[in-house]
Amino acid sequence: MNTTTRRIAAGAAVIAATAGIGFAVAGAANAGTLPVTRPGEPTVAMTITNHTDKPEYLIGATTGQSGQWVNAPQRVLYPGASETITAVAPFSNYLTANAQYKIGHVGPTANYEIENMKGNVNTSMSGIWGPHAQNYWMSHTISSRYPNVNVGFDQW
Repeated sequence: MNTTTRRIAAGAAVIAATAGIGFAVAGAANAGTLPVTRPGEPTVAMTITNHTDKPEYLIGATTGQSGQWVNAPQRVLYPGASETITAVAPFSNYLTANAQYKIGHVGPTANYEIENMKGNVNTSMSGIWGPHAQNYWMSHTISSRYPNVNVGFDQW
């Protein structure tokens, strides 16, 4: 191999390794690994995937009165993209994390919400409403319970 070919191959290997590390870190967000002030505080890791052909535009996000973002929602969630937003609630026993997105510029609103409290972990306030809401649907999977809740939302 000549020097130019070796440099190109080495550069491609570095780019591939960097991308692989980035993907591994992106998938590593987990409510059980978030920083807490004291053991047993509620944490949330919420993964949202946009399976539509339209970008979703953030119109609001909260962590309730007791929480704070570790990784806040992105301003735009593009078609085919996923994000994991995380929150903690220092010195509290409950945490509600919510992100609302407008689907496209004039479409309906998608509300992603997880309530994390002892004895009641739910997504009951999640859903899609507004113009053309019937063209979309949302599913969710809660994979762990209080105090460290992991939930995945898929929006189609």
